[in-house]
Amino acid sequence: MEERVIKEAKAQYFKSATNMIEGFLILTNKRILYSGTQARVKFNHGAVGNIIRDKMEKAMGYDSQEEETIFDIPLSDVDHKFKRFGLSKRLVISDKQNNEYKLMLNVKKAERDEWPNAIDDAKKGTF
Repeated sequence: MEERVIKEAKAQYFKSATNMIEGFLILTNKRILYSGTQARVKFNHGAVGNIIRDKMEKAMGYDSQEEETIFDIPLSDVDHKFKRFGLSKRLVISDKQNNEYKLMLNVKKAERDEWPNAIDDAKKGTF
């Protein structure tokens, strides 16, 4: 059976308090994966702000914008749930080793709420 994309969404993964990855969450009929690049510090202070941002990124080691795959999990090993963080909900994906990946999906609430059912349907093969 050929692999095909069932659902995808732009999302942010929070590695730590100071390290956020912006990328895409992709659900296929065989796996779920997330990859992206380091989020840039945002300043709205013109040229001076950009210089400060660049120096901060270099000092923190975030100045190289290489895409990285955060996880690539076969559907048989995927577990999921929603968890409330402040005023929003994040989709929490976990694997067999109990590694948790907290993702904030950049979609409308109705579409965000479809993800658990889509994952379950893909696991059952009824997508």
